[in-house]
Amino acid sequence: MMFALRRLLLLVLIVFAVYCFWPRTSSMQSFDPERMSELQIAVWKGTTSKQMQSLIIPLFKVYAGQYNLPPISSLKISFDTARALHLFHTSPDAADQEKALMPLQVVFHTLKSNTKAGFDPTAAARIELTTWMLRADHAKRAQLTTAWAESLALLYGHTAEECLPAAKKFSIASKLADDGKWDEARANVLDAWKVIKSLAPPEKK
Repeated sequence: MMFALRRLLLLVLIVFAVYCFWPRTSSMQSFDPERMSELQIAVWKGTTSKQMQSLIIPLFKVYAGQYNLPPISSLKISFDTARALHLFHTSPDAADQEKALMPLQVVFHTLKSNTKAGFDPTAAARIELTTWMLRADHAKRAQLTTAWAESLALLYGHTAEECLPAAKKFSIASKLADDGKWDEARANVLDAWKVIKSLAPPEKK
């Protein structure tokens, strides 16, 4: 009986090791728009409720399931992203929100190193934080679409003009999410991801 249990445990460990360390082809362009829209709404809901622990699972599903990052990297980057969101949304002012920049830089460095994408991680972290700030400051909402287009252009290697339709959809979705209109928000997020999928270029080798 003990021998059979040990064999079972060994088998479980082997399967787990294979799952964690089996070589993967990670890519920011491998996502499914439908699934990404579901996961993004789940992240937004977790952020709105400030229940940061609820962000880990959907973030992990994005990084491991949609970008195909290794499980260990996906788990780490999920915690780094959740930490950045927590720092940002618990900060009392814009100056304090800058604390989110450091974990965001770690996120984009990890993402770049795993996917071999061509963006600058430091610049990507800065523009991402800018979109968070503009979304949080309703008085500056008019600038959000432009910032979002610049962020997408940086990450996916297109011009901001080409990314503008997706950015508009994300901006509309964020406003609907703030108003609690989640179904309408998800529909716009889905349209945005479909645009990004159609624009996605080959990654830099």
